[in-house]
Amino acid sequence: MNRRSALALLLILAGALTLRLPQLSLRPLHNDEAVNAVKVSELWEQGRYVYDPDEYHGPTLHYFTVPFLALSGAENSGELPDAALRIAPAVFGVGLILILLLLIDGLGRAAVFWSAMFIAVSPAMVFYSRYFIHEMLLVFFTGLTIGAGWRYGQSKSMRWAVVAGIGLGLMSTTKETFVLALAAMGGAWLAVNGPGLHAQGRAWFAAHGNAKHFAAFAGTAAVVWLALFTSFFTNASGPLDSIRTYLPWLERAGGESPHIHPWHFYLHRLAWFHPAKSPVWTEGLILALAVVGAGAAFLGERSSLRRFLALYTVLLMAIYTVISYKTPWCLLGFYHGMILLAGIGAAWLVDRIQGRAGKIALMTLLGAGTLHLGWQAWRAGHGFAADPKNPYVYAQTSPDIGQLIERVEGIGRVAADGYGTVVKVIAPDSDYWPLPWYLRRFEKVGWYDALPEDPFAPVMIVSSQLNARLDDASERRWIMAGYTELRPGIFLELYVELELWKRYVETLPRPKD
Repeated sequence: MNRRSALALLLILAGALTLRLPQLSLRPLHNDEAVNAVKVSELWEQGRYVYDPDEYHGPTLHYFTVPFLALSGAENSGELPDAALRIAPAVFGVGLILILLLLIDGLGRAAVFWSAMFIAVSPAMVFYSRYFIHEMLLVFFTGLTIGAGWRYGQSKSMRWAVVAGIGLGLMSTTKETFVLALAAMGGAWLAVNGPGLHAQGRAWFAAHGNAKHFAAFAGTAAVVWLALFTSFFTNASGPLDSIRTYLPWLERAGGESPHIHPWHFYLHRLAWFHPAKSPVWTEGLILALAVVGAGAAFLGERSSLRRFLALYTVLLMAIYTVISYKTPWCLLGFYHGMILLAGIGAAWLVDRIQGRAGKIALMTLLGAGTLHLGWQAWRAGHGFAADPKNPYVYAQTSPDIGQLIERVEGIGRVAADGYGTVVKVIAPDSDYWPLPWYLRRFEKVGWYDALPEDPFAPVMIVSSQLNARLDDASERRWIMAGYTELRPGIFLELYVELELWKRYVETLPRPKD
């Protein structure tokens, strides 16, 4: 890499970090983030992790997050800021840019440059790099597997077979949907190499394959899978559980879930998202260039990698489109492929446009479009970080939860038992997340799906759906001290013992006359 290319890469990385790292605690944790936070805090504080196949994802996110928690300066989970949890996905989101270097001889320098730019500024990529969920790590390890596979194809080196095996192993231990990416990879590989296989048969394998290298690839993937799902050989049931987990996920994919959406759910969010009283959100530039790139992969230079990426992306997008269970972060897998195709498309257009004026006009258009994407990315991560008008916000915890937690924390500080004060949280279907994370400092918290026979405690947080009216039921010995939106359509009532509430109110600043 020459000095100019290195400088361009450093600037792109700096831009990507600038969009991803500032104010990572700005948005309250989503339900899924809070579940992951509880799991990783147990691993960090107690050194214990046991994979749970009942609608939990793999262990990779937790193990890769622990080093960042250790660097946070916090002495225990009670001191952890939300930002510390989100650093790992942000780092892996930026790491996607570095993986492109593995593909530089297959895509071309210009295509890699544009792909890096689009990864850096894509609102979807930026927003979910600031999200403590598994998706960004899955995309990274998928990219690593593809990149290492390409490098092996070019070099036939054992080390790249091993790296590809590591990538596949980490894909499998990150999230169950890795099988969808693997299926798309396999289909694309067969489509690209099928003619040679058919024509040459065993001779093709003799020229392109190596049994020892394949064994190294498969063996490495198996060791990674085994090590992580057994919690480094301390949980014998982990590997079997990693297979059993597909039963509940298959039910979801088949329609047994509240997250059922039409086929165009993902494309709607990427192409043109404009709710009432909202700015327009669009990543149309990337989508349009991806179409150009896919065409160039087959009509232009005959590159097997480009054709593979085009087919892989189309297949993976088709799979996710057909599956009725949809959450917006699931689009990242095929959208990563679309961004690579967009890089190919941008480079192809720049190369094909003749004349200085035409090139200047095209570069101006691409530059303006890239800046527009970056502006949307910043807006998505900051001004609209928890706003349903943001296409990537989904079932998001309301910022109002911060006021509720601040109030409960304040009550705990004045209570005689401090953080040993009993708190009861009551909500149907355990619909109280992310409160288990935000109430983690309290030692005696009870969680209920329905009103218990004795619902009273010094502090109670109750779903409004239960119509509890505990202030009336207690003859005003408890008062309703707050009404908070947990997330759209879900509200919580805060009840506090009257005398305890009075002590808390006395600690509040007096309003100025």
